[in-house]
Amino acid sequence: MANKKNDPNHLGFGRLMAWKSSDIAMAGLNVIVLGYLSIYCSDTLGIAPAVVGTVLMVSKIIDAFTDIFAGWLVDNTHTKLGKGRPYELAIVGVMLCSLGLFSGSPAWSNTLKVVWIFCMYTLVFSIFTTLRGAANTPYTIRHFSNNPILIRKVASYGGVITMAGSMIVSILFPIVMSKLATSAGGWRTTVAIFVLPLLLISLLRFFFCKEDPSVDGGDEQFQPVRLNEIFSMFRRNKYVWLYAIIMLCYNISTSLAVTTYYFKYIIGNTAMMSVTSIFSIVLLPLMLVFPWIMKKIGGMSKMVGVFACIGIVGYIIVFVSGANLTGVLLGGVLGGLAGLPLAYYGVLFIMNCCTYNEMIGLPRMDGSAGILANFMGKCGGAMGSFITGILLSVGGYIAAEGTVDQPASALMMIRIDYALVPAVLMIVIAACSFGFMKLEKKIPAWEAAQKAKAEAAPAENA
Repeated sequence: MANKKNDPNHLGFGRLMAWKSSDIAMAGLNVIVLGYLSIYCSDTLGIAPAVVGTVLMVSKIIDAFTDIFAGWLVDNTHTKLGKGRPYELAIVGVMLCSLGLFSGSPAWSNTLKVVWIFCMYTLVFSIFTTLRGAANTPYTIRHFSNNPILIRKVASYGGVITMAGSMIVSILFPIVMSKLATSAGGWRTTVAIFVLPLLLISLLRFFFCKEDPSVDGGDEQFQPVRLNEIFSMFRRNKYVWLYAIIMLCYNISTSLAVTTYYFKYIIGNTAMMSVTSIFSIVLLPLMLVFPWIMKKIGGMSKMVGVFACIGIVGYIIVFVSGANLTGVLLGGVLGGLAGLPLAYYGVLFIMNCCTYNEMIGLPRMDGSAGILANFMGKCGGAMGSFITGILLSVGGYIAAEGTVDQPASALMMIRIDYALVPAVLMIVIAACSFGFMKLEKKIPAWEAAQKAKAEAAPAENA
């Protein structure tokens, strides 16, 4: 036991749980907001799907400014609590404003309802989530002392924990929703039942996970990052663009918010959504061997590309299956498999982008390297709802409280949105991931050269 405590690569279960508490809470919250906000707005508040999608899309325009500012702010933060840790408290705003999202009233005017959704959604994603997201990589690097072995362990084993927490919410929420969310007040109660406990869980990381100040080399090593250096990175670092496109497509696929529509109108039972989540449990053991799979496949980027190809097959199976629940479950598992490496290995992509910054003579910019990916990811989150809204409107979807007979064109659009749109997005992800492999192959040789140079420097000075 003593040897384990002295091993810098040892990851204790308590430390892992404390660190992942915040991610578990965010994953559970995303299940609720990204999966159910659209149908809440259309079927409870009576807002047309196209309007909902447009409102969410417009709110993301603000991210063009908040993401850049947040990354710059984090890179220039130097407090006793650390660089990234202070911004972890933004999750309180995320949770409370998410509850506000589901607190509207059908009795309000249509304008008031739209403005309310816009303001709450903007606070959740463009302000509070942006601050937390910009600080996540610096916080990770500094809490785990810039140890890549530990960070990979956290991504793999922690990913299982996060996914398990997300599945619990995925399983329970539709059941509670089907019982309570039959009115605006019922929706508010349902969301509160989940959000308030998630808020308490989310704070464990802030209170128990400190940063290692030695990573920055002390106060004398702190160097502020200038905005012109961030824009220089946009011009010179092509890999931040590749990762940004990957995250754009990934977040579109995860935020289409069409699952509830699919199970309500194609399968005919929203409670069956819980079955899909239970069925997805088979993916959990696979994540435990992700490091081994990554090594066998030949690196993180290639693994993401290969898994995306598997996802393409899965989504095609879903489309062909239609109302056949067995086919939908099988295809859904394969489609879900495609996103697992991206969901939990994003920090490794950003770390590689930071290394490339150094390779081309720029600062590492731990906080700013993910700016573009965060911005594109959030745009993808809004575009998912926007695409769903447009497709449903083109298909003639009838927005009304309760269940109505939808035209065949609307049902077909729901099937296309649920299966074919994600399949196309997976094709783009695979192409960009294979392009990212070039950087992954260059980094070991560059790091070895830097190490040799640093070892030779003392001898030269002597």
